Amino acid sequence: MEPDLQGFEDTQKMFWDVIYKTDWTEWWLVSVQTFHVLMFCLVVISHRANWNLISAITFLFLLTLMYFAQTLNTIAAQNYDQFTNEQYFDSDGLFITLVLLLPCALNCILFIFSWLLQSWTLMVDLKTQQAKRYVASQKKDK
Repeated sequence: MEPDLQGFEDTQKMFWDVIYKTDWTEWWLVSVQTFHVLMFCLVVISHRANWNLISAITFLFLLTLMYFAQTLNTIAAQNYDQFTNEQYFDSDGLFITLVLLLPCALNCILFIFSWLLQSWTLMVDLKTQQAKRYVASQKKDK
């Protein structure tokens, strides 16, 4: 028996329709894109510079933004005529998911990977120093 892929194909078609039919040159969409680029740069810089507090605050900000996405979608759907000519904000939230949530989620995943890498590096350094101290204490005892 073949699996029913009609729902998946419909979703995939809706996804590509949103991508191709969106005017990505509108000022507010350029602003959202710029926001995501800046957030990505902040992820990279905070990882390299070891800015843990800034990473945590940015991570929580992105999670809060994702939490309130449905509310933002409702507000934007009611007031879209004030900042755009097209009604992008549907009740399913596909547009806001693609434009806002997906990049925020990817940045959050990058933060988590960064923290895991930092934790792993810290554990390796700790165990290396413990091994060196153990070897030094063994030499001292002999």
